[in-house]
Amino acid sequence: MRDVARDPAALEQLRAQRSRLADRMRPPWWYLTGVAILYALVFASPFSSRYLPQGDYWAILVATLAVACLLQWGLDRATGIKVGPRPLRVLRDGLFYYRPGRPARIAMMVVSLAAIVTEASLIRHGLLAAAIVVAALAVAAEVALQQAALRGIRQDLRDGGGAA
Repeated sequence: MRDVARDPAALEQLRAQRSRLADRMRPPWWYLTGVAILYALVFASPFSSRYLPQGDYWAILVATLAVACLLQWGLDRATGIKVGPRPLRVLRDGLFYYRPGRPARIAMMVVSLAAIVTEASLIRHGLLAAAIVVAALAVAAEVALQQAALRGIRQDLRDGGGAA
């Protein structure tokens, strides 16, 4: 095997391949809409646990999990890159696995936790309209964070990160 570290043509080819891989990480048109629906279901949980019978609460939880799994599966198939807990590597079926950036995941967790706690508190104090506003703002923030996470993954791939 030849030393490609000193071969400008091979390095340029690697850069071009990484750029094409990063370009594949653009979400399809339906993905961000699905993310908004997913987080709307997540942020509906304080409302559903307070105002719906227990059986309906579990139905919303199951629907949330189903939407999450379908979105992840669809994004995996549409881009060829699986954003999950594994490092980047090629599999038999041609998919790549990529570990997303921790800052985006941490920010998503903080926003989700803060929104759910705030909603529950507002609902408990009878401020239903304020709780709805918090839920709507949290959905918008989560969609923006999802876009930022995907943008970060694309940039990391272009910069040479995620090597096997």
